[in-house]
Amino acid sequence: MQLAIGIIASVLGGGLAGACVSVTYNRFSRWRELRTRFYPALNNMYAAYVIRMENPAGRYWKTVVGNNPAPEDEDFVDHRSSFLSDLVQFNELKEVRVLRKKMLDNQIGGNHNRGEEATLDLSPESAALNACLVKLHKKLKI
Repeated sequence: MQLAIGIIASVLGGGLAGACVSVTYNRFSRWRELRTRFYPALNNMYAAYVIRMENPAGRYWKTVVGNNPAPEDEDFVDHRSSFLSDLVQFNELKEVRVLRKKMLDNQIGGNHNRGEEATLDLSPESAALNACLVKLHKKLKI
C-alpha cells in the first residue's frame, strides 16, 4: 500500500514539477515574443518624437479643443493615436502598461474646455518612450 502511494505521489509530483517548468518557460517565451513584436512599433514612435523634439516649438502640441489638429500636426496625431490604440495588444508586458499610463495621464492633464486652446507638453511622453525603449533593450539583450 505504501509503495503504491509512493509511486502515485512521485508520478504526480514529477508531473506537477514538469508542468510548472513548462508553464514558466512558456510565459517567458511569450513575453519575449511580445517584446520582439512590440520593439519596431516603439522604435518608430520614439523616432517620431525625436524628430518632433528637434524643433523647439515641436515639444508643445497646440490645438483648439474640439477641432481637428492643424495640418502640420495631422500625421503625428494619427501616428500617436494609432500607437496608443495598438498598445492594448501588448498589455501583458509591465513596461507597456507603464508607458500607456504615462502617455494617457499626460494627455488627460490638459485643458478640455470646448473651443479653447490647449497646449500639451510632449516631453514627458518622450521620456516615457525612452525609458520603455531602454527597458526593452535590456530585456531583449540588444
